[in-house]
Amino acid sequence: MIEGANMWEFFAGLGIFLFGLKLLEMALSNLAGRSFKRFLRKHTSNRIKAVLSGTIVTGFLQSSSIVSLMVLALVGAGIIELYNALGIVIGSNLGTTFTGWIVAYFGFQINIEEITFPLLAIGGLMVIFFNEKEKLLNSGKFIIGLGFLFLGLDYMKTSLEMLSNQFDLTQFKDLSPYLIFVVGFVFTAIIQSSSATMVITLSALNAGIIALPSAAALVIGSDLGTTITMIFGSIKGSPAKKRLALGQFLFNLVADVLALILLYPLLQLISETFLIKDPLMSLVAFHSLFNLIGILLFLPLLKRFAKWLNNRFLDRAVQVCKFIIGVPTNVPEIATVALRKEVSHLLERVFFLHLSVLHIDSSAFQEFNHVGELQLDNNYEQIKELEGEIVEFYLKIQNEQLERSDSIRLKQLILAIRYAMSSAKGIKDIKHNILDFDKSINDQVLFLIDTLKIQQQGLYLELFRTFRKSNPVTLFEELVDLRKLSKSNYDQFLDEIYNTVRKAEIPEVEISTILNVNREIYSSNKTYISAMKELLLPNHKAGSFDEASEAA
Repeated sequence: MIEGANMWEFFAGLGIFLFGLKLLEMALSNLAGRSFKRFLRKHTSNRIKAVLSGTIVTGFLQSSSIVSLMVLALVGAGIIELYNALGIVIGSNLGTTFTGWIVAYFGFQINIEEITFPLLAIGGLMVIFFNEKEKLLNSGKFIIGLGFLFLGLDYMKTSLEMLSNQFDLTQFKDLSPYLIFVVGFVFTAIIQSSSATMVITLSALNAGIIALPSAAALVIGSDLGTTITMIFGSIKGSPAKKRLALGQFLFNLVADVLALILLYPLLQLISETFLIKDPLMSLVAFHSLFNLIGILLFLPLLKRFAKWLNNRFLDRAVQVCKFIIGVPTNVPEIATVALRKEVSHLLERVFFLHLSVLHIDSSAFQEFNHVGELQLDNNYEQIKELEGEIVEFYLKIQNEQLERSDSIRLKQLILAIRYAMSSAKGIKDIKHNILDFDKSINDQVLFLIDTLKIQQQGLYLELFRTFRKSNPVTLFEELVDLRKLSKSNYDQFLDEIYNTVRKAEIPEVEISTILNVNREIYSSNKTYISAMKELLLPNHKAGSFDEASEAA
């Protein structure tokens, strides 16, 4: 019965610890989710900053899993490049070792009740009395989570200490470190928390159930087991997400295999060089040390590693949606950035639809083409499908609590989509007319259509140069000039039509059709430039743009 009671106490402690950890993660995510995401975006300009960012953020959140999933979403949205994301992820491995240091010191060096009861009391009262004030409510949940974390630790520690006093534990001490490594991997993969595995290991080490080398092997296994969280998160994700998950797994695999091979030399280094004699402190020092060695090993190779990963999970098929796949909408700032990239992707597709319909050679624009190989002859349906996915994503963001700046930006982006789709429909509607003109046997008609194509090719080249390499300082003037150039092209071609009709005989139906084509192209170009304005000029009023465009 005592044995059973000890086991139930252990599992109760594990459950309370995991519940506390979950509360902790949820509270921190609500309190600082947006701030941490901004931090990650701003501090990943080079590999060293990316690694430090991953370490610091994970140190605060106390969960490499939540940071990994956060980064996975950012990569899926195209907000962070794979190269920088890898730096954050390998840095998070070092950051998560802070949990071990905190637990080893506070959980085993002082009376846990002195910490637990005040935390539960203060946190519980905050949740009860401040349940309508979001920040104070989440702060209370954070404090309760911390209290439960230490309470669960106390139960696990006590149960294992009692167990060690009643049974012959030499059989556990003699288990091969390699076998214990596998146990650590499987157990962490199941419970999805390397922090919990570390606490259990510290408790078992403190009770004398396992020796330090075995405890170290268990921690190495848990380090690899925690990668399963990201692997599960990437299964149905984009190729970018799968590459990042593979990158994290391979990094941990190399670092963990190296740690397993150097298990005894590293423990000896900690004991004799660093003079850490306490087994608990030796274990957490070992955890930090082999992760640091892994980072130092990968850091010089990070760019090559990212390049190798970019050649994995290649998607040869045309992908309609590229940036909003799997991006959570509960953090509007991040979702809005992803949406902006997807709208840019939509405008790029509409542009190449223009080239396709007018049979303009796209080779001159290939330096700007980041869409990939497009099926330009039949992609209008794909553009409509992309519009539907973007609008659905937009509506989900609208259901969230939005800051005023996010709300204004979203309105601009949805307006950009409307303008772009109007442009796409207008150019698609004259596709059959262009095909008929290309088959015409009237030399004057062919001359007019060739003139129109040359004229539009020049406009499109200027337009897409502005789209891809716009200067923020002069962007407004550049867009105004494009609108004026489009109007000038329309007027010039109209004069060309009238001059040609006066000199040669052209059927009335073809004259009317050519006039209509000229109007539709001008209208499509005008709405496309308006879409560019809404996309590229945040918070700029439409009225001033229209007035400047219509001015002589």
